[in-house]
Amino acid sequence: MPEYGTPSERTIADIVLKIKKRRQEKDGDLVSPTASLQQPLAPTRPSLPVNGQVLDALNNIITTPYENSFLARIQAPWVRLMSDIRQHWVLANPDSGNEHPMENIAPIVYTTLHFSHLRQIHDLLERVFWSGIDVSDSLDWSPERATVVATYKKLVVGVAILSSPQETYITYLAVRSGWDKAQIAKTMLYHLITRNPNKDITLHVSANNSAMLLYNQFGFKAEEFVAGFYEDYLDPVSRASKNAFKLRLRQ
Repeated sequence: MPEYGTPSERTIADIVLKIKKRRQEKDGDLVSPTASLQQPLAPTRPSLPVNGQVLDALNNIITTPYENSFLARIQAPWVRLMSDIRQHWVLANPDSGNEHPMENIAPIVYTTLHFSHLRQIHDLLERVFWSGIDVSDSLDWSPERATVVATYKKLVVGVAILSSPQETYITYLAVRSGWDKAQIAKTMLYHLITRNPNKDITLHVSANNSAMLLYNQFGFKAEEFVAGFYEDYLDPVSRASKNAFKLRLRQ
């Protein structure tokens, strides 16, 4: 018996392989390596048809500037109340047609201090702090860097003031009553910090004032406790502590 791999067995094996190859070529099952490289790969998933209306809608989306993006969606309680009152009036007067009052919701806009703001700002600061506050001199100390005024249409709803770009001491930061949950104080503080880069910012805050949490979020740290700091300013029956912490943001 000849051993496996002898010339006679190799000849028979070559014949068998040639026969199989011819059969495959005849049936079209065998594809040459070069041909497989030339054929494009089949997509893993079928492509979906493009909806022109969807593309037009996406292209027509109007984006809101960063400084107003999330604030424009937050309404003060009295704004929602006025909207409810108007809807109630419409329901109670179905025959009025288009005579019912309309209200257009507007974004909260942040700007620098202008002379036209002073009357409202003085009234706001007097309600939040104490009487006799006058910030007119802030118009002479680089208001574009040292002041931030938040307005809703023509109404001043918040103000933040530095003593000057040189001292960068926050003298006042106040928000109108009813607008407390609109993130106005946080946004004004952000603008003050970004307008005065690479400079430490300081302020005093009453020891029991919840605004301490806001300042801590921005990295302010207490560096001094001052007893009786607000004794000459606060009303004797005020619930606010007359003691204060001096805070500093190091930049």
